[in-house]
Amino acid sequence: MIDYQKLKEEYASKRMGELLSICNNRHPIYDLNTGLIDKDEGKINSSIKKLESMGYRHSFIKFEYLKEKKHLNIGYLLPHNLITGGYKILIEQANNLYTRGHNVVLYSHFPRPEWLDVKCRYFKVPSDRDLYEMVSGIDLIIAGYWDLIADVMKAEAPMKYYIAQGDIDIFEYDTLPDYFKNAVTTAHSLPVKILTVSKIMQKRLKELYGRESVLIPNAIDEGIFYAGKNRGNNPPEILLVGSDALKFKGHEDIIKALYHLKKEGYKFKVKWIIPVLPEKDFRGTGINIAYHVCPTQDEIGWLYRHSEIYISGSYYEAFSLPPLEAMACGTAVITTSNEGVKEYAVDNENCLMYQAGNVDQLIEKIKMLLKSRNLRKRLIEKGLETAKMYTWKNSIDLLEKEFMEYKDNMVIGAFEALDVLKGGGR
Repeated sequence: MIDYQKLKEEYASKRMGELLSICNNRHPIYDLNTGLIDKDEGKINSSIKKLESMGYRHSFIKFEYLKEKKHLNIGYLLPHNLITGGYKILIEQANNLYTRGHNVVLYSHFPRPEWLDVKCRYFKVPSDRDLYEMVSGIDLIIAGYWDLIADVMKAEAPMKYYIAQGDIDIFEYDTLPDYFKNAVTTAHSLPVKILTVSKIMQKRLKELYGRESVLIPNAIDEGIFYAGKNRGNNPPEILLVGSDALKFKGHEDIIKALYHLKKEGYKFKVKWIIPVLPEKDFRGTGINIAYHVCPTQDEIGWLYRHSEIYISGSYYEAFSLPPLEAMACGTAVITTSNEGVKEYAVDNENCLMYQAGNVDQLIEKIKMLLKSRNLRKRLIEKGLETAKMYTWKNSIDLLEKEFMEYKDNMVIGAFEALDVLKGGGR
């Protein structure tokens, strides 16, 4: 039986090594092509000079056959099959591109996920083969995580992309060890075109890695996340979403606040959507938590619709999908004021915000919503208006526009040794 966690770690370590090798033996052709992607004339010119000083002549290649194509062969390299918002976005993108007539293939070492619907082809790569080795007949390949850029670079596909959704490479960069910084910096500097999900991500990618990126906002499935009838639970039900093992999600802050409110005599129930069995035991708080482990997307929508309040405690997010899903389902939202959620959330308009880690602030925000149906109603109405702006139609329109424009104008730099061109040898 395959130990998938061990397999994930082994390939992550292998890709890390490959990226560090590139870091130590960097060829200027990488920078030339990155410059072409980002339209950076300074980088293009300096790379050409480096190539010439090394005895190489450069040339530019166009892919005329791509201009004739109305639909593309698209491949996604997937990092895992776990229940995360980032993974869900990758699958939803792929599904929607498939629905529009593109031939889409998902490549992964892990089994097809059971917790969400996959409409396109899913190729489970043998555990002893790299993902890129299985890529064939593909026009456009997308890395679903930063270290998978190493595989994208070796894949036989002219159009190379990476979708940046924000992780420790963005939000915890300063705390990373030097070798890790070298690896992530190398990955982000390689010639892949970068897609990302929010304006804060565009800013961070430019600040940390000097890279341009294309904004493709996240979206929600209107067939799953929609408002129901006024639930009127008594006592009100509060919903949490996400793994209790991820400290940056701030769930311990939420539990502390709920514990304090319970001691004050406030009545409420707590539900927690969680990808795997909880690691922490909160029974000592006296809070009766109803865990919903690895629910389907339809079940998640139902849980939102049957909750009065959703709370997000994240210290950082690139976009933050659950608060938007809660808004779409007519649930009042309390969230930290992290940069990612500000892409769509406005304090005291479609949600209530508090400073991450400030439990006293959170206590006061929860009290406000528990006491006031009118406040909940006002936030819900504005939340529903907000959610309507984040549809998959809008996001895929932008994504297709990006792909079509790039395929028609893409240029790749190549090089040859000058002595070979002259017919000589060294």
